[in-house]
This record gives sequence, structure tokens and C-alpha cells, in this order.
Amino acid sequence: MEKIGIYIHIPFCKKKCFYCDFTAFPNLESWIKPYFENLKKEIKLYKENMDVEIDSIYIGGGTPTYVDFKYIKELVGLLEKFDLSQVKEFTIEANPNSLTLDKLKAYRSLGINRISLGVQSFDDEVLKKIGRDHNKEIVLKDIENIRKAGFDNLSLDMILNLPGGNFKSIKKDLEIIKKINPEHLSYYSLILEKGSHFYSLYKKDKLQLMDDDLERDIFSYIENYLEDIGLNSYEISNFSKKGFESYHNMKYWSEGGYLAFGLGASGFLSNIRYNNVKNFVKYEKLIKEGKFPVEFREFISNDEREKEYIIFKLREVEGINLKEFENIFGHSLLEKYSEIIEKFYKDGFFEIDQSLKFTHKGFDLSNEFYIEII
Repeated sequence: MEKIGIYIHIPFCKKKCFYCDFTAFPNLESWIKPYFENLKKEIKLYKENMDVEIDSIYIGGGTPTYVDFKYIKELVGLLEKFDLSQVKEFTIEANPNSLTLDKLKAYRSLGINRISLGVQSFDDEVLKKIGRDHNKEIVLKDIENIRKAGFDNLSLDMILNLPGGNFKSIKKDLEIIKKINPEHLSYYSLILEKGSHFYSLYKKDKLQLMDDDLERDIFSYIENYLEDIGLNSYEISNFSKKGFESYHNMKYWSEGGYLAFGLGASGFLSNIRYNNVKNFVKYEKLIKEGKFPVEFREFISNDEREKEYIIFKLREVEGINLKEFENIFGHSLLEKYSEIIEKFYKDGFFEIDQSLKFTHKGFDLSNEFYIEII
């Protein structure tokens, strides 16, 4: 039986950040109870129609830790209708200012074994400029409580190229990260998503960001610093201690299967990619009719899946295992794509032995290769 992951979307938060375009609603307490009632019905609907073995669970948002603990407890109780005996990693996303020691201990009692904390920056001025409702002091207190509650798998989310951020503030952030000593770190570059407040400011030329060359230089410094403190790069934006790579996220990058529950959630099963509706009224209506709340689904052909596999696996430091690729797709990667690979290999993009992987130059300019492979 194929082992798959589960993603559950909790679309509630205290305040929507200026860079956020996720399906998330601030301060809508009246929606929380009915949403979870519908969410539980959706989970039951899937359980009644399929028999699967789960090996990872990820509760994301929004801010899942914003809602009352009782809702998460009810949710986990319902998930136990699936076979969870093989679950290796059970993550809940959290934002600073939404945690207490008692709440964290309660999460731990449910079997949640990983916290992904949205820090973004430790610079209080930067945090104000991006619309966060916490400061460095709150983050450090939350992390102290996470450790007190018994979590030994802590991931921090950071963002590069935030308004007000510079090389000096990044270096200070890294010094704090060294003291915290997390098991995992994601360091994403700011993406201006359509629908976000920052996107609107950018279109009006009211958002000052780093130029591309400076951002690359800073990211190179980040990579070297993190490696020195034992956080090794294993994917283009992700770093971890050995053995603490994100098991659930690696499903996304290796085309593994995962169910998705909740408003706007995306899943992938048996070459079918699907997205749930993002409108609460539509979601509730479909659930009440006993229907899957899917808005969009598409069949991913073998050729499309193969190209997606190449793109996602090349984001990982280890790249594409050539023998594994041949076992999955039935032909040689180097033979089928010989012309394009040879071109970029000559330009210093790749290392080739038992695998095909990007060099440092390849990672920096990876979009050039991705455009041609697509």
C-alpha cells in the first residue's frame, strides 16, 4: 500500500501579513466552529471512499495555533480513523504570539512532534514593516516554551529581502539562529504574490527591495554561515541538521502522494492534482451535499510529471539519482535530454556522476534551465 501524506488547511489568523496571499481570514471567530464541522465531514468523506496508509501530517494555514486547542484535538481524533501507525512526522505551523506552554504540551500529547514557527525576521523594525504582530522578545519566549514542552524538532521560517532588511540585520538574525540551535530552517526569498498588500505597493513603485545581485550575495553568505553551524542545505531554500530534513515537504519535491483537506488546499494522488474551493459558502454547500469540495482537478501526463520531477529534484542539493530516474520513468535522463543537458553542462550548471545536480552557478541561474526544460 502506498504511503501518503496529509495536509490540512486552517484558514484563520489574528492578522494578515503584508506579503500574504494565502487563503487566510483574520479575526473571523464566528467562522471557526462551522468551518471545523465541515472540515471533519470532508475528512470522513475521504475515509469512507479510500483505504490509505499515512506517514506524514502537516497542519498549515493561516495560523493553526490561533484557534482553540479543542478544534485541533477533535481533528486529530478524527484522523485516527486512518492508519497512522507509520506516521514519521506530524507538523503544526505556528506564529509567535499564538502559543502558550500549556497549549504546546497539549499538542505534544496528540502526537504532534514538529513545530514550524513563522519568524521571518528577528529585527523589530522589519517585523513592523511587514505587518507582523510580534517582536523578537516574543519569539524567543515562544521558542523557550517549545523546548520546555518537549519538542526536539523545531523549524524556523525566515524570509530574505524584506523591506527594511539589509546585510547587517541578516547577520544579526543568523547570530540569534545560532543561539537558538533549531533542527530545521527555511530561508525563502520574498515573493510578491498577486493579491498581497506588498504586490499592490510594488505596482505603485512604493516598495524598496534589494537588487538581485545583492540578494544572491547575501544568500550565499547565509548558506555558508548555516553550514558552519550544522544546518546543511538539502533543498534550495531549506537547511537542516542531519536526519531532520522535512519528510512531508520532500513528498512535494519528489512527486509523492498527499491528501489535502480544507479551504483552498491542494492535493496530489495517482497523477491527479486537485484544488479545493476557496470560498467558504461553496465549501460548506458541497460538504452538505456529500460531495468532495474540489474546484479544480487535472490529470498530469507522464511527460508533465517527468518534467516536474526533474525541476523539483534539482532544487535538492543531491539532485537527481540517474538510476532512480530510469527506474521510475523507464528511460535514461541523460539520453532523452542530452542536447539541453550538454548545453548547460558546458556552461558550468551541472555536476554529473551517479546523479545530475546543480553547481553553485546552476542554483543561482536555475530558472534559465527550467525555462528550456519546460
